[in-house]
Amino acid sequence: MRVNIFSRILVGLVAAQVLVSVTYAQAPALRRTPVDQVPEWTIEHISGGAYRATTNAHGTVFVVTSEGIILADPLSLEFATWLKGEFASRFGVPVKYVVYSHYHWDHASGGEVFADTAQFVGHANLPAYLQLPSESTTLSQVVGQYEPVAALDVDGSGLVELSEVPLDVQRFPGSKQSIFEGFDANKDQVLSGAEVVRGPLSYVYPPNITYTDEIEISLGGQRVNLLWVGDMNHSSDTSLITFPDDDVMLIVDYISFRLPNREMDYELGKFQGWMTAIRTTEEEAKKYKFVATGHGPVGTWEGVTVWREYLEELRAEVESRIAAGQSLAQMQQNIKMEKYSEMEGFDWVDENVLGMYHFLTD
Repeated sequence: MRVNIFSRILVGLVAAQVLVSVTYAQAPALRRTPVDQVPEWTIEHISGGAYRATTNAHGTVFVVTSEGIILADPLSLEFATWLKGEFASRFGVPVKYVVYSHYHWDHASGGEVFADTAQFVGHANLPAYLQLPSESTTLSQVVGQYEPVAALDVDGSGLVELSEVPLDVQRFPGSKQSIFEGFDANKDQVLSGAEVVRGPLSYVYPPNITYTDEIEISLGGQRVNLLWVGDMNHSSDTSLITFPDDDVMLIVDYISFRLPNREMDYELGKFQGWMTAIRTTEEEAKKYKFVATGHGPVGTWEGVTVWREYLEELRAEVESRIAAGQSLAQMQQNIKMEKYSEMEGFDWVDENVLGMYHFLTD
């Protein structure tokens, strides 16, 4: 049963909060970001015309040419606004293309800032994610990473009201926009089941150019390639982005140079597709000197190998314990993955175990 079903029986916020804490020991947690966290925005040169831009834990890549800039994920409205000013003062040329790695709000938001000069490129599967599902969709139908948002319906109204949402619900560091606004497609300050299922995508500017397998963009003598990596768990519209003239590859989310993001199971399955994408990317990465990711520092192809090995070892650990009859709680307590203790995100191992358990049992 889902938490929001139980919460309709309970009287009082305290009782509901106790139930949430118990139930979500085996489910995704509500993402939070302190409202006073300071944003840290940087631009660093990688190679040739390629630069890395970061905002706290998120990063992207752009390439500067004589005719304009090709920018990968704009990340957020505030960050994109800052970038636009930096581009004008540092390089004196506008953004001509925004290329999306995938549709997720924490990477694809903010493109509207460049809509006066740019075209927007994404995989052909991306636009469908931006559409709302049926109006009849209920909060009880929300599964996966947005279950904790649906569970905020403490009063059982079938809607998540703004008053039920904590002030520190996930947002970009220092952002005045919370994730609530991204969910709220019709701006009525309540979230329906359809809005929560779709996700916080009101910030995402839709692409006007789409592709199916591969596309190359040329501007000012520089090339940027987008390669679809297939149907997999993180999303079915993910593009591997490469800047061949600058020897740079950008991989976003389905591989990072930190441990996998918490419960991992965004698209509810498709683990084999994910591993296929990882192996394909590992071979492609060997062709590039610099490998940047959406989270973590710029590295090399060897970081992709570490990522693959972690998932393979985690799968073996969970499989062996399932065979031995251990409970999920026992696995989360006993699987340590200490070999990877120096990597960022090591405190997410128990949630990685949760995700792998679902991959293997759902």
